[in-house]
Parts: sequence; structure tokens; C-alpha cells
Amino acid sequence: MTSQHIRPRVICIGITLIATVFAQGAPFSEAPHEGERTELRAVWASTLSPCMNSPQEITDLVSAVRRAHLNCVIAQVRHRGMTYYRSSIEPPAAAWASAKSFDPLETLLTQAHETTSGAQRLDVYAWFNVFNFGNVEATSLSLEQKEKIRGWMSYTTSGTRTTFLDPAIPDVQEYLLALIRECVKKYPVDGVNLDFIRYPEEEAGYHPLAIQRFQKLYGRTDLPTPADPQWNEFRREQISAFVRRCAAEVWETRPQAIVSVCAVGFGGVPADGDFKKSSPYRQVHQDWAGWMQEGAVDIVTRMGYKREHIPAHAKQFRDWADFSLRLSKECPGNLVTIGIGGYFNEPDHVIAQYREAQRRGLGTSLFSYWRPDKTSDATKHYGAASGLWDRLAKEVYPELAAAPRPVWRKQRATLVVHCLDSKKKVPADGAEIELRGTITRKLRADGNGIAVFTAVPTGRYKLVIAGHDERSVDALLTPGTKYETVQVPAASSQ
Repeated sequence: MTSQHIRPRVICIGITLIATVFAQGAPFSEAPHEGERTELRAVWASTLSPCMNSPQEITDLVSAVRRAHLNCVIAQVRHRGMTYYRSSIEPPAAAWASAKSFDPLETLLTQAHETTSGAQRLDVYAWFNVFNFGNVEATSLSLEQKEKIRGWMSYTTSGTRTTFLDPAIPDVQEYLLALIRECVKKYPVDGVNLDFIRYPEEEAGYHPLAIQRFQKLYGRTDLPTPADPQWNEFRREQISAFVRRCAAEVWETRPQAIVSVCAVGFGGVPADGDFKKSSPYRQVHQDWAGWMQEGAVDIVTRMGYKREHIPAHAKQFRDWADFSLRLSKECPGNLVTIGIGGYFNEPDHVIAQYREAQRRGLGTSLFSYWRPDKTSDATKHYGAASGLWDRLAKEVYPELAAAPRPVWRKQRATLVVHCLDSKKKVPADGAEIELRGTITRKLRADGNGIAVFTAVPTGRYKLVIAGHDERSVDALLTPGTKYETVQVPAASSQ
């Protein structure tokens, strides 16, 4: 994708808006042929177990996925302060750090994309553990990095430090985005998968910087309780803002790449189907249904891990599957898949849950490659040695299918708005921005002064800052590779 940037002149005081516009209209190479069936058939390859520590492990992984007639490997390339690609930000995992001529992600991409022998091309999504960092002391980070990470950890209501980075710290978001940006620019990945894109299950978010930002934005001086509606709105927006920014970063670099999220499915679906009453939304502040509806993600890889032999869990599995189908129909183009927890289900029960996905026409994602079903520990048939791969090809997926491409985005634009305090030259945290045109949508700038409008229909729009006059230039959003930079002046205080 090529770009043209027009440098704006800052001609006002107060808040300056600089909006970078890019549209997803570039040709989608290697798109499925007309009439060819597409659906996501994915498997999570967790590097907490053997799968990417050597070229042979990767060969075994790719072979198993092809045997099963799956079409996508969601490969864990970053977790706990270590990487499975060559990063200049975090060190390689110890398992492959000494292999100077080996790059796990590069090797996986080469083998998965190889089709000259007639093998099916497999997509590879780079899977990042986002806010859950784990034990800082157990990493091989430098002393300086460890000190920085410790300072970013979130706190509970009791003041206990968690293992999660606090999403409300602007530097945390920049750090994580830098990792994803680095990977997407260096490697031809087919997508990015965001895991732990949420708060922890315990009440957290009480880092002093987070509280300071919250109080300033909402005009408060008290310490919010976990049940405080404004506090929950604030925490939820930290996660959503990151998802939008990540999508913009990925789509700018690789317009064809899929942005997917690991969506939790704690408990059951609310009786009235209102997602805002669900545990994912209320407990860990993960609005994955909202991200789908606003077009901030291409695919929700929903972690619908339920034990099939427990009737209540089996019902929850089907209820969430029905909810996923309804959501997919509301959001034509982008997808919701059914995540299957193979590791605690018998093989027959794994197959039964795949059947439920097929009955609804939903894609699937299996957790995980190393333990695809419950019998792996007893039989010691881990990874490629499991017999489940052959059963999937025979009983579930006798025919191949191509992985989906984000063609729904071809006539949509992404608008990135950078809000700066032109007096102090710092990000305008919390600036309220309204996009008016074919659609009307309001957002608050994040702690870095950035707001991202995704899936915007083409047309002419106006950006308005809440509380200021409407002197603005129009933003013309068109499909294609064109970039525009527009300035929306705020009211002068002179």
C-alpha cells in the first residue's frame, strides 16, 4: 500500500485534531476463487507446550493441521515477556534463543504458505498475550525492562499487585502496540490474534495513574468502587480503545490481514440475550460483541470452552453458539467462531461440539494443538501424534475450505484521529469527538490522544469536538490506497 501525507499547519490554539484517513480497498491477493467455500478452521498452537521450538516441531504442527483439513494456525508468538520471532523489544524464549539460524515464526510461515507440492495453503495468525504479563521476575528481560514492567502492573481494590499490565496506562498501550507493529511489519502474517484482551477476573485497574486519569476525565475526587458505572465504563473503554488502535495499525500495514480477538464466554448467555449483562462485559470489561458491531475486528475467536459431559455446560455451549450465530448475522462479513476446549473433552465430545458449529454454519478454533482432546495425557499422544486430526478430516471436514479474507472491509475506511493540546503539546486525553456523515459516531480519545473510527462507510464527513465550535474541514473517505490528512480547528481562546 502506498501513501501520501499532507503536512497540516497548526493555526489555532486549544485542541488540534489531525486525522489520518486510510481505506481498505487494495486488491485482496490469493482471495478464494468464485464459488469456493470459505470458513475459519483454526487451531491454537500454544508455545507453552512444544510446537515451535525447532524446525521439526513446526513441520509436525503443519502436517497435523493439514491432515485434519484445517486451514489456520493461531501461533502464540509472544507471552510472558518473551517472543517466538526476532524482536528488538523483548528477548526470544529460552527454548530457541541459542538457535542463531532459526526463526520460529519465519519457519512456520514458510511451511504453512508452501503450496508447490499441492498442499493446502494455511493461514498463520500471530497470537499475542496482551495485558496478562505473568511473573516479571521469571523473564530474561533486562533489569531496566523489569523495573519498567513492574511499574505498569495493575492493582486490585486491596492494593495487591496483579500479573496484568494496567490497560489505562498510556505507555502500556504504546509498548504493546510496538510489539505488534514490529511483528506485522517484519513478517507476512495473515492475521493477528489478541488474547487476554481484558482485565483480570479479580477486580483490578487500581493503578495510581489509572485512578488519576479517571478522576480527571469524570470530574471526581473519590476512589471508585468495583460496581461504579462510570469506573466500569472507563475500564471497558481502555480495552476497546486498544482493540481499535491495534486494528488500525495492522490494517494500515497489511490491509488483507485479519484482526481477531480471543473472546471469553464465562457463564451463560443472559436470559434476554443482552450482552451488556454478560460476565465478559461486566466482569472483565471485554465488549467483544460491541467490537463486532462497530467493525473493530474481523473475527471473534470465541473461547467457548465447555465440558460436553456436564449437561449445564453443554447447554451453555449451545446457547453461546446460538448467540454467536445471531451476532454474525447482525454483522455481515466479519465472523464469530466457536472455540472448542478439546483439552478437557473426550474425542467423541470434541466431535460433537464441532457438529454443533457445523449445524449453525460457524467456523471453529480448537484449543489446543498439543492437547487436542482429553485422552492426550493418558495415551501420551500429544500434538501430531493425536488421532483426532484424522477423525476431523474423516468425520467433520472431508473437504477442504479456504480461510476467509476480510472482503467486507473493501468498501470501508478507518479514520485515526490524533488529538493534541496545542498549548502544552501533549495528547488531549479524553477529548470527545463526533464523526458526522453517513453514520454518526462518538468516541473519546485515549490516554495517548488517539481515537479510531473503524468500518466507516465511504462518503464525506465532519469531525466535531464536544464543547467547541464546529469550524472544521470535511474528511472525504474513499476506498483505495489514498491517505488524507485533515485538520479540524478548535475554537480560539483568544
